[in-house]
Amino acid sequence: MTITKEKKKDIIKELRESITKQSGIFFVNFKGMKGESAYQFRSELQGVNAKMIVARKTLVKIAFEKEGIAFDPQSLEGEVGFVFGYENGIDTVKVVNKFVKEEAVTLLGGFFEGKLLTLEEAKSLAELPSREELMAKLLGTMAAPMRDFLCVLQGNTKGLLYVLANAKEKN
Repeated sequence: MTITKEKKKDIIKELRESITKQSGIFFVNFKGMKGESAYQFRSELQGVNAKMIVARKTLVKIAFEKEGIAFDPQSLEGEVGFVFGYENGIDTVKVVNKFVKEEAVTLLGGFFEGKLLTLEEAKSLAELPSREELMAKLLGTMAAPMRDFLCVLQGNTKGLLYVLANAKEKN
C-alpha cells in the first residue's frame, strides 16, 4: 500500500514527538501476534503510559536521525513495532517482557537514557526489581538486626522461665 507524502510527513512528525517525550523506546518483533494478544498488549501499555507505534523502518530512521539518534532500524529483522514509554521506561519494558514470556512478541533491543540497548541489556533492564520491591528489601534489611536482637532477648527470657518452672516442679 502506497502512502502519500503528506501521510509520511504526519507519521514522521508523530514519531519525532514520541521520541522527544519518551523515557524509553523498546523494539519488538510482533510477527505472529494474535488479535486478542495485540489488544491486551496495547491495553497494558496504556496502563503504564506507553504505546506501540508501527511504521515503516525508513520513516523511523528519518525520525531518529532528525532527533539526533544514530540508529538504523533497518538492522532489525521482522515486523517491528516501536514501544514508547512516556513516564517510566522500566515499567514499559516490564510489560514488554511479560508478553515476551507469553511468546506473543520478541524483544529486539531498545533506547534508554540516551543509549542504544542490545537485546541482553534490554532483557536485564526488564528483570530489574521495581522501586517498591527494592524499598521493601531495604526496609527488611534495616529491620533485621532489631528483629534478631529482639529474638535474642526473648530467648533469654524464655530460658529463664523454663529454669524457674523446672525449679518449681522439683520443690
